[in-house]
Amino acid sequence: MTNTTIKIPFKVSARAGKLLGRENFSNPEGAITELVKNSYDADAEYCVVIFDIPLIEKEDENGDSYTVPDKENSVIYIIDNGEGMEKTIVEDYWMQIGTGNKEQFHLSDNQRVKTGAKGIGRFALDRLGIQTEMWTLSKKSENGEGLFWKMNWDQFDDLEKTISEIEADLTVEQLDLEEKIKDLLGPDYDYTDVQQYHFKHGTILKISNLKDEWHSDDIDVVFQSLESLIPPKELNIPFQVYFKHFQVPLKYGIVNTAFYNDFDYKIIAKYNSESLIIDFIMERNELDLTQLNKKYKHLFESLSSPFDISTINERIFTYSKSVGKMLNWDLNEARKEFLKGIGDFQFSFNFIKLTNSKKEGYPYKNIISKERRATLERFGGIKIYRDSFRVRPYGDPKNDWLGLGFRAAKSPAGAGQRIGDWRVNNENVAGIITISRKANPLLEDKSDRGGLQENEVFQTFKNIIIGIIHEFEVDRSRLLNPIYLFNQQKKKKEQEEEIQRQAEVIARRIIEEQKNNPAPDENTEQERVEAFFKESVRTIIEDKKDEENQEIVQVRSLASLGLIVSSFSHELKEVSNNASEIETLEKYALALIPEDKHKTVEYNDVVDIFELLKDDKDKIKHWVDYTLTAIKKDKRTRTKLYFSAFFAQLQESWKRIFKRKDVSFVINDNIKESQYEFRAFEMDMTTIFSNLINNSIDSFEQRTSVDDRNIKIDLGIVNNQIEIIFSDNGKGLDKEFENKEDIFLPFTTSKRDRKGNEIGTGLGMYLVKSVIDDNNGNIEVLEPQNGFAVKITFSLINK
Repeated sequence: MTNTTIKIPFKVSARAGKLLGRENFSNPEGAITELVKNSYDADAEYCVVIFDIPLIEKEDENGDSYTVPDKENSVIYIIDNGEGMEKTIVEDYWMQIGTGNKEQFHLSDNQRVKTGAKGIGRFALDRLGIQTEMWTLSKKSENGEGLFWKMNWDQFDDLEKTISEIEADLTVEQLDLEEKIKDLLGPDYDYTDVQQYHFKHGTILKISNLKDEWHSDDIDVVFQSLESLIPPKELNIPFQVYFKHFQVPLKYGIVNTAFYNDFDYKIIAKYNSESLIIDFIMERNELDLTQLNKKYKHLFESLSSPFDISTINERIFTYSKSVGKMLNWDLNEARKEFLKGIGDFQFSFNFIKLTNSKKEGYPYKNIISKERRATLERFGGIKIYRDSFRVRPYGDPKNDWLGLGFRAAKSPAGAGQRIGDWRVNNENVAGIITISRKANPLLEDKSDRGGLQENEVFQTFKNIIIGIIHEFEVDRSRLLNPIYLFNQQKKKKEQEEEIQRQAEVIARRIIEEQKNNPAPDENTEQERVEAFFKESVRTIIEDKKDEENQEIVQVRSLASLGLIVSSFSHELKEVSNNASEIETLEKYALALIPEDKHKTVEYNDVVDIFELLKDDKDKIKHWVDYTLTAIKKDKRTRTKLYFSAFFAQLQESWKRIFKRKDVSFVINDNIKESQYEFRAFEMDMTTIFSNLINNSIDSFEQRTSVDDRNIKIDLGIVNNQIEIIFSDNGKGLDKEFENKEDIFLPFTTSKRDRKGNEIGTGLGMYLVKSVIDDNNGNIEVLEPQNGFAVKITFSLINK
């Protein structure tokens, strides 16, 4: 017998093909939007979606009547004035499942990028109803010859049939599309809105014997979905959708798309993937410029652009920034190629407040909250549009895909309190990101069309979007901060004047009392003075409470962490002590191994393992000792602090890590013999210098060359100030920090993984600056020839 090899084809059952389509259209709303997208791909300028849903009366078990949609006699029409189809197109593409036509020819005749690519959009018809009738007239038709196509989708349920055995009816006939529309819709249809558009060519879809009961709220959902799905007005694409319900003719109409003309801030950012530059157009619309110029003009006259009074009055300004600088990401060649692969895109972002807080005293414009709320409910969120059509679920209600709510919760400060500290909430934003299949091929659909594949490219894309939003956040906080500080100083001055006024009142009352009571009892007199004082300052103290409450919330969360550590202090000490038993275990273990085995690989492995365990033991001991020392009660009390003793203790605390990391730590102490008085929380000083040391060690790890690792502290008294210069010979300040003061902004870090995700907290230098400010000190970033250096000063004037 001779072996014969033949090639055999796969066969796909009709039911399998149908299931493939159903997976992509799990709900009828998605099926309708897919068919509207097909109209867009066909270069239609106008698309009409019509629901004809008659109702039938039924009775419940109590005999009460109610109405339900009549599925069998319901019809959905989708009509467009697109390019229509010729017979060859219907036969070769419309009837071919999974065709690559739109991938191969991705541009329409009018240069629209086609939205479909999988070739299964016609299964949307199956999802909606059992029967589909289509009339189509190509714009290339010269004699009015059109096509009538009819399909019964129940054929796909025949278990015996393969896809190739499923057939539709196709008839060539004379077709006047406008007359056909009138014939189908009947004399009762109001053609006022339709007649302004010409239907000389295009397609009519009639879907009948519907599979769903279309209640009024279901139809509302489709209308709202189309509002957010179709191209927004600002893209200036000539495509309009008209929505009609036969039984409720006045309810719907033109499908309006997102358009934001009432906003506090607008940013348009264009990402150039070749140059890796982002071009910004920023429009400020939040402040009442008349009020600002009247009350606060002097605060901005000496500031540089874009925070000078001239730029503020112009409202709109432009600038460009490299993506590396925006993300504080040092770009090597591999990262550059990765960022180029994302492709060009544009992001239009709007910040829309719902309320105006008068408490902070900013010169905000008046807003109409009701109208803004309605706009955000319909069009809020950051949405992605690919080739002019929306990609869901991004920007859906409660779909905070950028995590803006989480960012805002982590940083609850007011917009002007600290520069760069404020974060915008998802409830106050509306934006449009425009991408395309051609320019952004790596931003791919999930197989179920439920969004984009969440790969490394998408994660980096998200980080760039968040970086663009942060440009706005920093701009807003920089603009409001001078006003905040001015108002705080004014408020403080008013409080001091009020205290002075109250003191004078107290003094006059005491004098008056003394006149009326020349020889008062000493105890009674003291009680009366105290009562006067308490009554006078009560209001001032209560005002102060509101301001302090915000800080208390943050302090409590940090304090709770301290309590947790403190409550486990005994267990932590036990862990530290038990870890020390490793050396005893090593001695006994090695003694059990015969001497003739001491030169074997296995013996050396055991020795290496014990070395690793001892190394880890040192780390654990250092961490436990450092943590328990940090939460000691005396460290949280403001006392006299002597820097010579403090730095000696700091060096002792870090010596194990310095040894393991091969770091030289040198203190040049020039104040050991000096007489001075400085009061501070020792924990504050520990926070400052522990963060600086951590940053230096990280910096050493990032150096490409193998050099000595040196940290140096120079300590002196200059002009009645403690002066501390902290320096290292690490990689230095990342070049992406164009403004060196930006390192003190919260959540700002240059530590990132290969996707651009932040792996540092971005709080280290922010805490350093905050603690120094709270101790009436100053920190200045120096510019050494190599490495990193800062100068920290604390005043001794209040000696």
